[in-house]
Amino acid sequence: VHEAGALVFVDAVHYAPHRLVDVAALGADLLACSPYKFYGPHLGVLWGRQDLLATIDTPRLVPQPQQPPERIQLGTGSFEAIAGATAALRWFAALGGRDTVTRSALVEAFGRLQEREEVLFDRLWHGLGQIPGLRRFGPPAGAPRTGTVSITLANQPAGELAGVLAGSDCWASHGHFYALTVAERCGVLPEGWLRLGLSAYTSDDDVTRVLAALEAAAKA
Repeated sequence: VHEAGALVFVDAVHYAPHRLVDVAALGADLLACSPYKFYGPHLGVLWGRQDLLATIDTPRLVPQPQQPPERIQLGTGSFEAIAGATAALRWFAALGGRDTVTRSALVEAFGRLQEREEVLFDRLWHGLGQIPGLRRFGPPAGAPRTGTVSITLANQPAGELAGVLAGSDCWASHGHFYALTVAERCGVLPEGWLRLGLSAYTSDDDVTRVLAALEAAAKA
């Protein structure tokens, strides 16, 4: 991309809660995510190279400072949301055994979470594969991926299936998740997929419960 003279913009909104972001390793010029995905408040986060933020052409108000990052911020920041995002990072640091937010603390925390997530996802992926009529989308367990999987179950609309899971105390979202073209190519419109995701607080019992609920739904 860079050899072609273009910029690399990374949408890391789903990646950020599962893997530690390294903008240098990604070769990113700009990267966006949101703390609401990693246990914080609804807030937009944009990282950009300093030289790029200082020169990129963006809508701006005359009173805005010319220096980054203020030159691309249209108004006062949401300070309470920023405080909440900071608290989320402190929570991650605590998972890494530290009292303060440092890169090493986050490396330790995300390393532990990834190891745990991969074990749970392996069980979830292979358990889903044993359910008749269930289709899994995405790379298999063991491939580079996060602990989230989209599924369909034969002849059962994703919305109704989400309701069935809710009756078993399993929360799962459904729909196209703004990926309309992908949903169209996968042939899942208009209902979309049922999406199952592992979080830091997901337990082995949670995986057992969701697999049991889906097995019962497949037999219904």
